[in-house]
Amino acid sequence: QGWIVVKGARTHNLRDIDVKIPRGKFVVISGVSGSGKSSLAFDTLYAEGQRRYVESLSSYARQFLGQMKKPDCDSIEGLSPAISIDQKQGSHNPRSTVATVTEIMDYLRLLWARVGLPHCPDCGREVTRRTVQEIVDDVLWRFEGHAIAIWSPAVRNRKGTHADLFRALVEQGYLKGRINGREEEFEGAPELEKNLRHDIDVRIDRLRLSRTNKQRLTEAVAEGMRLGGGTVAIESLEAPKSAKGEESQEQRFQTKSGEIIAYTEEFACAEHGSFLPEMSPRVFSFNNPLGACPDCQGLGVQREFSPDMVIDRLASVEEGCIRPFRSSMMSGWYKTQMKQVCEHYGHPTDIPFGELDDDAKDILLHGTGSTAINFEFSSNKGSAYRMIRPWEGVFSRIRRTYTDTASDRTRSRLASYMTDEHCLECNGRKLNRAVSGVIVGGVSLPAFSACSVLEALAVVQRWRLGALDETWDKLEREVPTTEVVSTSQHLDERSLFIGEEVIKEIESRLRFLALVGLDYLTLDRRANTLAGGESQRIRLATQIGTRLTGVMYVLDEPSIGLHPRDNGRLLETLRELTTLGNSLLVVEHDEA
Repeated sequence: QGWIVVKGARTHNLRDIDVKIPRGKFVVISGVSGSGKSSLAFDTLYAEGQRRYVESLSSYARQFLGQMKKPDCDSIEGLSPAISIDQKQGSHNPRSTVATVTEIMDYLRLLWARVGLPHCPDCGREVTRRTVQEIVDDVLWRFEGHAIAIWSPAVRNRKGTHADLFRALVEQGYLKGRINGREEEFEGAPELEKNLRHDIDVRIDRLRLSRTNKQRLTEAVAEGMRLGGGTVAIESLEAPKSAKGEESQEQRFQTKSGEIIAYTEEFACAEHGSFLPEMSPRVFSFNNPLGACPDCQGLGVQREFSPDMVIDRLASVEEGCIRPFRSSMMSGWYKTQMKQVCEHYGHPTDIPFGELDDDAKDILLHGTGSTAINFEFSSNKGSAYRMIRPWEGVFSRIRRTYTDTASDRTRSRLASYMTDEHCLECNGRKLNRAVSGVIVGGVSLPAFSACSVLEALAVVQRWRLGALDETWDKLEREVPTTEVVSTSQHLDERSLFIGEEVIKEIESRLRFLALVGLDYLTLDRRANTLAGGESQRIRLATQIGTRLTGVMYVLDEPSIGLHPRDNGRLLETLRELTTLGNSLLVVEHDEA
């Protein structure tokens, strides 16, 4: 069995203490505040255990860890490598969540990459990738006997005149296509508006489809894929005729004239273009540019100017109702502009902003669009300025100043009017739309991450078993009936074969979190918003999941903030650590 023997401990307020602690047992150190509990557990035993472990490493490794001070005591025998789990907040990183801290997210990313089914977030259709040969075979099957056109989407929803593209297409021999849905010749293509978004489709070939021209079709599809970035569309120009001269009703899938079917060799919706670069774990991380929402970079929130902080609703335009403008060197110019905008539309400038009608508020805050205003300004020195241009709006103005200024002082001043707002692009889910469309057992990754521990546990068990197990009897909790739980489905045999071990790891960590009284936390909860006791129990559940043996764990009041009904389950969980062959040292103020 063995003992941890401490002789002559003098750390902090300890006075030559001698103590023997059994190894591999659950030992509690309790006492009044100032009695030396933490000094013995953390500053003596844990500190010496860490110091000895670091000294056992190579000199190369030690240079990165630094030297640890030896505790003030005569001797300590029987120590194991030590791990401390205290109540300090675990992470201040805004990207750390309950799922990342517990490593659940690592397993989730692996699971989604291995068994996830990509779906288009716009139309909901399952997205599959196909080779050129698979596309050709499907086209021959669907369109046999049809006169078809092969189209390549060279531009989708992109701004610009695209004049260079038209010239390049003509040089390559592609003379006809569709520009914003209208058939045009590229050689004399109309000049496109630079600031508007456009669609450009290139006609690769036209042919009457049969088995004899399969090679021509293959070459056209391959070329269409090259020009369209992996996407090609087949349009039926004329369906085969029956003996009566009508379209045959016997064609496979009854493909009609004018029908267009798109194909892609990537994980992308051929119709809507939601693109998934690859099915790998890194794509499902909001800390990776491939998976993160492009607007909030995976944070789920954006720093935006708060209307309540920017606008003084009790002040009028003449009194300076926009707070950031008051302390600006250009405050007089901004006030004059706002007054002249109001005069242009006939809105009053001497009543509180909060009493203006909605139209006046919208114009002042968000601009006049393309409507130009005649602005005039006279300085104290007698010089006059005049310009005619649209009013860009208060928020556009301060947002542009915040982005473009070279002054740290100005940026800091404007930042005081900003707050964290839910990202509108991803709705706070952190992942981009294409990644959010990948489904496992009827559930997307953002939906699973938004679950509480209890809901996630129910979903995982439905994946694995199609039902719930005896864990719920121990938890003494009602099974959640939320939408994500009810829509989750038992995984098919193939998915279970591939992902069963990963699912078990996820389920194990969720079960431990529930058993230590954290079943109410959502997996996407930020780690820096957790209380000290919550953070400690999360790290405790993580350690149980690692299943280390021969380690000395030192805990600081793990029951703090815990409901009395959960204390029994916490004790069972702590005893699991000793069952694995670890020593457990717990500091508690409450003797009970």
